Amino acid sequence: MTAIYVLDVPEFAPLAGAAVADGLLLTRRAGYIRLTAEGPITVRRADADMVDAVWFSALTGGYTGVLECFDRDRIRVLPDGR
Repeated sequence: MTAIYVLDVPEFAPLAGAAVADGLLLTRRAGYIRLTAEGPITVRRADADMVDAVWFSALTGGYTGVLECFDRDRIRVLPDGR
């Protein structure tokens, strides 16, 4: 399983919306949104329409898996294989 955890605040709603539209499961708990998938997670910044400061703070809540890419265009988290 792979997951991305983001704060449950309006600034991250576009990221959550883009992830859900791409088939990820969203759950809320203790002020955080958890976005999960059985396989790799890819979120494209163009789909989330986020400014630099918010985009580059997207992973401050953490993630489960192996971070393959986190640049100005996309976030990609892979299953860790364990």
